[in-house]
Amino acid sequence: MAKHIEVGEILELTIHGLGHAGEGVGRHENLAVFVPDVLPGERVRISITQVKKTYARGKVKEILHPAPYRVVPQCPASHQCGGCQLQHLNYQAQLAQKREMVQAALTRLGGLGGVEVNPTLGMADPWHYRNKIHLQVMQEAGRVKLGFYAEGSYRLAAGPAQQACLLVDKQINQVAAVLEELVNQHRLPPYHWQKQTGLLRHVIFRRGFHTGEIMVVLVTSGAPWPAAGEFAKAVAARHPAVVSVIRNINNSPERVILGEKNLLLAGREYITDYLMGLQFKISATSFYQVNPRQTEVLYNKVLEFANLQGQETVVDAYCGIGTIANCLAPHARRVLGMEIVPSAVADAKANALANGLNNTEFKLGAVEKLLPQMVAGGLQPDLVVLDPPRKGCAGEVLEAVSRAGVPRVIYVSCDPATLARDLGILDNLGYRTLQVQPVDMFPWTSHVECVVLMSRVEK
Repeated sequence: MAKHIEVGEILELTIHGLGHAGEGVGRHENLAVFVPDVLPGERVRISITQVKKTYARGKVKEILHPAPYRVVPQCPASHQCGGCQLQHLNYQAQLAQKREMVQAALTRLGGLGGVEVNPTLGMADPWHYRNKIHLQVMQEAGRVKLGFYAEGSYRLAAGPAQQACLLVDKQINQVAAVLEELVNQHRLPPYHWQKQTGLLRHVIFRRGFHTGEIMVVLVTSGAPWPAAGEFAKAVAARHPAVVSVIRNINNSPERVILGEKNLLLAGREYITDYLMGLQFKISATSFYQVNPRQTEVLYNKVLEFANLQGQETVVDAYCGIGTIANCLAPHARRVLGMEIVPSAVADAKANALANGLNNTEFKLGAVEKLLPQMVAGGLQPDLVVLDPPRKGCAGEVLEAVSRAGVPRVIYVSCDPATLARDLGILDNLGYRTLQVQPVDMFPWTSHVECVVLMSRVEK
């Protein structure tokens, strides 16, 4: 039995691995101890900050024996804002660690220890890759500032006007700094969460990688703002790439980001971008991958695994604005997309039309209801692409795939834990995992995406 430890106690540990949030994991007797900003192989001295029945958390006080792949973070705010968990880890070592994280999840959570995970596909230049950011708005020392929350808090750590984010597209950084200047010039009052007064809650920036078009979404309370159009024109006038300024009205007392009502203030309601040679319209609420360069790497891997011959019926479950569905459509007989968000379905249809694709169909509804209904009605896809949110697939979806006897499944995942769980379920339903390909969509963070190919095993 492990000796009882207390908050404030000083320990020495050897770090054996990384947790799902990028923190180092060591052990004190039989107790797992999670410590941020340390790396596998390091011997560290820590102070205990939290003790639970099965684990503890600590804060590093001294690195006694640093790992050979430790590097100095390039961003001075890297240990404050919480957006980068791994800037202290050499990039090639990051790719290896992300592969290990996926391998460990498959073994421990999916019971798939015999499945070999491919090396992670990384970036040649892993900086300034994000085409979207969401900034908080706060008053500090008589000035309104835009920035990121410090990790685990509601105070600002940094913002583009003070420290350009090294993960964010350079033009977005520029526009964000300009916007902060204009907010102060126009004296826009930030929203006060406790009093529920004021106007500006958040600001979202999006940029088309290939077109350079920028959208600014001003998330506000419902307070009157008669000068909204004048402010939007000032924003667009300061930077020629800004082609869309949207006001999103959010009256919720909770800290949800977007409300349901969008008002066009300047320009048009969308920006455009190109992916795999196809054009896509991106609206204020559209889901669109934030790393365009790696998105093409990921989608090319989907195409490779799909190995379409032109005669197949394909289902794209959780299709969003139809990026995967429309990329597969030129290579298949028919592609059927399913999505629960009405605006995403409208965007998917518009994107198919804009690209001259007449073999796509998009259904509005929950995948866990639509797919079982359509399978019961006789749908027999040759390929199902599963691209669920972080929580993974509902059991009804996986069972419907099995009942339809789908020969091949491609699973695109942003969470190794739910991926492992769902692959384990599919394994029990008669599917064999053939390839697991991690793709580094978010360098310098602990996140990793995977593309998995599975085939049905005939009994």
